[in-house]
Amino acid sequence: MRSLGTLLVLAALPAALAVKTHDFKTCAQAGFCRRGRALAERAAGSQAWNSPYSVEASSLTLSPDQASFTAAVKSSIYPEANFGLDVRIHDDGVVRVRMDEVGGLRKRYDEAASWALLEEPKVSNSVQWSVAKDSARAKYGAKKEVEVVVNFKPLKITLLRNGKEQVVLNGRGLLHMEHYRTKESVAKSKEGLPPPEEGLDTDDSQVVLAQTHPRTAWFEGEVEDGWWEETFNSFTDTKPRGPESLSLDIDFPNHGHVYGIPQHATRLSLPTTIGEDAYYSEPYRLYNADVFEYLADSTMSLYGSIPFMQAHSTESTVGIFNAIGSETWVDVGRPTPKKTTTHWISETGILDVFILPGPTPADVFAQYTRLTGTPALPAQWALGYHQCRWNYISSDDVRSVQKRFDEEDMPVDVFWLDIEYAEDHKYFMWDHKLFPDPVDMIKDVEAIERKMVVIVDPHLKRTNDYPVYKEATELDVLVKQKDGSTDYEGWCWSGSSAWVDFFNPKSWDWWKGLFKVDGPNDKWHWSESTVSTYIWNDMNEPAIFNGPEISMPRENIHYGGWEHRDLHNINGMLFHNLTSQAVKSRTDPPKRPFVLTRSFYAGSQRFGAMWTGDNLGTWEHMAVGVKMVLANNIAGFSFAGSDVGGFFGNPEPEMLVRWYAVGAFSPFFRAHAHIDTKRREPYLLDEPYKTIVRDILRLRYSMLPVWYTAFREASVTGLPVLRPHYVAVPQDEGGFAIDDQYFVGSSGILVKPVTRKSAKEETVYLPEDQVYYDYFTQHAYRGAAKGKNITVPADLHQIPLFVRGGSIVPTRERHRRSAPLMKRDPFTLRVALDKDGHARGELYLDDGETYSHETGQFVWREFVAEKPAKKSKGVKISNKNLGAQKPTEAVDHVALATYDSANDFAKSIADVRVEKIVVLGLPTKPSSVTADGGKALQWSYTPGVAASDSKEGTASILVIKDPKLNVTGDWNIEVQA
Repeated sequence: MRSLGTLLVLAALPAALAVKTHDFKTCAQAGFCRRGRALAERAAGSQAWNSPYSVEASSLTLSPDQASFTAAVKSSIYPEANFGLDVRIHDDGVVRVRMDEVGGLRKRYDEAASWALLEEPKVSNSVQWSVAKDSARAKYGAKKEVEVVVNFKPLKITLLRNGKEQVVLNGRGLLHMEHYRTKESVAKSKEGLPPPEEGLDTDDSQVVLAQTHPRTAWFEGEVEDGWWEETFNSFTDTKPRGPESLSLDIDFPNHGHVYGIPQHATRLSLPTTIGEDAYYSEPYRLYNADVFEYLADSTMSLYGSIPFMQAHSTESTVGIFNAIGSETWVDVGRPTPKKTTTHWISETGILDVFILPGPTPADVFAQYTRLTGTPALPAQWALGYHQCRWNYISSDDVRSVQKRFDEEDMPVDVFWLDIEYAEDHKYFMWDHKLFPDPVDMIKDVEAIERKMVVIVDPHLKRTNDYPVYKEATELDVLVKQKDGSTDYEGWCWSGSSAWVDFFNPKSWDWWKGLFKVDGPNDKWHWSESTVSTYIWNDMNEPAIFNGPEISMPRENIHYGGWEHRDLHNINGMLFHNLTSQAVKSRTDPPKRPFVLTRSFYAGSQRFGAMWTGDNLGTWEHMAVGVKMVLANNIAGFSFAGSDVGGFFGNPEPEMLVRWYAVGAFSPFFRAHAHIDTKRREPYLLDEPYKTIVRDILRLRYSMLPVWYTAFREASVTGLPVLRPHYVAVPQDEGGFAIDDQYFVGSSGILVKPVTRKSAKEETVYLPEDQVYYDYFTQHAYRGAAKGKNITVPADLHQIPLFVRGGSIVPTRERHRRSAPLMKRDPFTLRVALDKDGHARGELYLDDGETYSHETGQFVWREFVAEKPAKKSKGVKISNKNLGAQKPTEAVDHVALATYDSANDFAKSIADVRVEKIVVLGLPTKPSSVTADGGKALQWSYTPGVAASDSKEGTASILVIKDPKLNVTGDWNIEVQA
């Protein structure tokens, strides 16, 4: 959300012009980015370019018992500056490369990784380095197929697999760590010093430059561009520490596609920003910012930043995590279709890069989430539908909205309150004129096992009648101005505001205490709440209406003396982290928190959900929202979604219906709208739109077992909940750039949301020689070994939704008002046979709200369909106990030694049964269908296309009616033919 003055002019601006691009810097307006790009241009223009950084071989020290070494690094253009290199190989093969200035004027910010990492990674004690005069090398892997080479002069680090380059650091010589200096020392250094002999070959133009200008000009340029002060719009950044940026080229010589570095409104496979026919002219910017009505195709920074990138080819997948907290720009080039170059330019910080060797997408996800954590397993109700707008204006309004949902028989789990609930925007403090009975209102919602989410923004109104601000002042935990002692004052929704410095440990327990419903009498706490009231963190970039780029001055001071510029991109994650901890700690035993954040960083996936911010109600924003949610998923943050309908604007009914279908296949499913928009709750739609949306909502709820099971897998393995084609089918090059259709977990569900106006049909890509069944009509489509496009019907009431052959999909088909009311409902199993007559699927269940699953209180089942004999035309369907088979793999971050199948939770749902089994693709009508012990089951059969056929058409359908088999028990069904 943005300032009131801005809101008043929205209606007068065309949508294409609504984003105020002049509020935000381009690379040319950021001194350090200009310097970094100029460095790259000088390097590209010289065949004799050589990096000035080299390792002093004599200084190299190997760890006696670990796969790590340290060494001194020198720069030929600044021989007086000293740098230290630390290279280590982790247990899982990840390579960590750190370089920092040693003995400089001051310490560089080196804490980004400590906020992002789950724990300090373990260094391998089996991999060994071999050191020569010019390099250090280490080989590892089952067949010693992975090699890391550190070349000394110039410094270059290469990861190879089977002798083929995978990742190269400083291969183009763009590494530059601007060491700390003073104006006086710079002036003195220019007084008659000869040009260096190192770092320069015999290129005539460089020799002339070196003789005419200071010794550094060939590398750093001729002018001190933005070193000491910089002005943007009306704001001047005094840069008290001078130049301190970090430039690094990271190249992927054998990978033609790169993904990641969210958040940007762009394609999943990142388009180029440099080189011939570059798609964009600006680098991708990572600088968390409140960009309302953002462009639907741009490299502009948005609300969150995850400096994690994957590179992919048919042969391998690799990744890099660049642990940097400051503003960063990333150029992407593609010199050939099979090679990608990237250039990372950061304002401050040390070099701290993790190289993830893969070689598969699953390996890279595992390696990355071992570093930063897997997505938290959410409460099951949080996967239902969320209804929000700015603002539901009173207690009566909330009750009325809930009543209308029930009258229209539309499921919903959560109602949201935006900033107008709070008196004078003092968060936690109810406006009792509008909400006279907040606790009773919340309990009315909870009576139907629904929840409320209430917004708590990070800006605190500066008034002593606001206990939260008063206590923060007394604790001295507010962000400071550049003098380091005066509390910073900015302007946001609350008017004159202050911001808590969550980098200060003193703030942590205090913040958590505020959320206590029953807290100590001598401390303020949120007594007008309930333990089932959950939280929305907005504006945490931070957004500051009168600040530079609508944010905080970079020279502001945080705990430890760090400037805001050092940690800007991490700031929002700490607010989210502490709020999540606060919600979790309200009860004993704790319940899983739900906290939505707008700003995020690497590791935010551990704390809750995110959304794509203040989007527009346009077809373009609907379409790019799909790509943005996919980008967050492959960057570790699966619990993601876009506002259904768009935050701004009044979408026409057709658009709104299509957007509900997009939302129903997003991990986080919320409708939200601006205060000036027309009310657009789904029950207000005319027919046929209302019925279509009701069916979409019911479809989402029927598939909650699929979503919850996918989140369990994500929480354990790091695999994303939404999987683009390159993740699901890594060798199919035809799918590498596809970002408008995707798979849901390992379920076999493939969806292509329709995001085009007036669409009647859609083209869907099938990536393999396999059968795919239409979810609704059971029509069997055939893929091809090299991929195949099919055309499918896509009228407004239709969603292109398929089940991949070889999948078993568990659903719950009873219609309920909220997700918790479904917990004892029976299951339907869709068995979609593959062309070989096999299928499998999983189902994970627990209580959906506590952490009892970590002690073994869960049910994890595997459904398998296989031929009883090789030439059989029948099928055997089994329910197996995965929890007992794989106890160490069942739960996130807990390796259970054993699993008790008769645990209390399993007992509590012992009578939950499978009420229907639908088998698609049998080659012939069965002669009998029996359960264990020969018990005959009721069934019906409709002939049709077999999974093993080569033709297309409606598949054969076997329906087994109420076999009266419990979902928690082992059983077998024999289908004989």
